Amino acid sequence: MLRYLFARGNLHLALLTLRLWTGAMMLYHGGLKLFGGMDRFLETVTVKLGLPAPLGWAAALTEFVGGALLVFGFLVRPAALATAVVMAVAAFGAHASDPWSRKEFALCYFVLSIAIAIAGAGDYSLDARLRQKATYRYQTTDAP
Repeated sequence: MLRYLFARGNLHLALLTLRLWTGAMMLYHGGLKLFGGMDRFLETVTVKLGLPAPLGWAAALTEFVGGALLVFGFLVRPAALATAVVMAVAAFGAHASDPWSRKEFALCYFVLSIAIAIAGAGDYSLDARLRQKATYRYQTTDAP
């Protein structure tokens, strides 16, 4: 088992690990906002950032739904780009005047999201399974 993991490297297992962690954390933080902390979050969005409240709802939904998409490996690139945008706003907007220790988490999730968007979902994902099925259907329907 260890040999499989470390001897030759396993890009797809690494992508799964990144997706699961990043997605779970986005899902968790989005859920905290949507299911109990929305008033405080909307105050930050509207007062501190000067943005309309619907953008706060969009950000919380992006964290929650985008996190779920990352965990399941479905629509990974769009989900990762969306969470990257939310984390960039969090780091450079909401936490702009905060000390590094407050910006650090948002920047980490921003970088992880960008890396996932660049690399894609990997083989252990719904995206890969759907791609395999589509390729199989295409190959079997084009046969003479």
